Amino acid sequence: MIYLLKIYNFFKNLDTKTLAFIGGALLMLFMLRQCNQISNLKQELVQTEESASRSFNNYKAAQDSIRVLELDNGNVVSTIKSYEFDIANLEDEQEALIKRYRKALGLTKDLEKINTLLSAEIKIKDSLLADLSVTKIDSLTDLVEFNKFDDFGNGNTRLLQGSMYVYRDSNHILYRDPNFSISQEMSLFAAIENVDGQDEIKISTSYPGLTITDIENINLINTKLNQRNKKTAGWSVGFGIGYGINLNNNQVISYGPSLGVGLFWSPKWLRF
Repeated sequence: MIYLLKIYNFFKNLDTKTLAFIGGALLMLFMLRQCNQISNLKQELVQTEESASRSFNNYKAAQDSIRVLELDNGNVVSTIKSYEFDIANLEDEQEALIKRYRKALGLTKDLEKINTLLSAEIKIKDSLLADLSVTKIDSLTDLVEFNKFDDFGNGNTRLLQGSMYVYRDSNHILYRDPNFSISQEMSLFAAIENVDGQDEIKISTSYPGLTITDIENINLINTKLNQRNKKTAGWSVGFGIGYGINLNNNQVISYGPSLGVGLFWSPKWLRF
């Protein structure tokens, strides 16, 4: 009770200028608190909007199928909408899907430094006519060899080579020692393009007869890393320099610069 009386007398004896200074300081603290609350609300609103947009885009991606576009240069582009998963808040079906990539690629469980997961299924339908050459070995045996090389451009090639022995036995034509080899080089071009607020993966090749039957692209984000650190109330030791009201040991109030070191407690809305 005595301390409360001392505080009351202290404020009672303050002049108008001092009271105005204290009032201004309290007003400034109140405004800081309001600004902090508004900033937190804005951050929560942005996160809510991003989460809703992500869920809607994933729904559209789940309903999407491969669309095939033919370019002016004759190449065919296959495109499909991309997924976006928050690795900090994976759902059960998302976790099961990502597990396949972890196993196939040997990824760490926390997917550190992984931004995109991509898979594609490719089907090839091919036919060709090879150049043949026949070398006579003896009166009953011939060596048949064939060779075919195609260059489709942009790093896409195909080489077919083979040989076998053909011989006659009584009234039959038989063969032996068949040897076939085929070497193919395929070049795929891929890009992720943002279309109407959602990423789409595009894959193209000039290799003929190649069809991309399925594409899956998953963009990974971590909302926890993107969030501001939450402020917490607590104690701290600080060093301060300022200008204001000073109360000396003789209980005399003066105005001027101040210098001090102290132990402070701050509410979370006053922490920067």
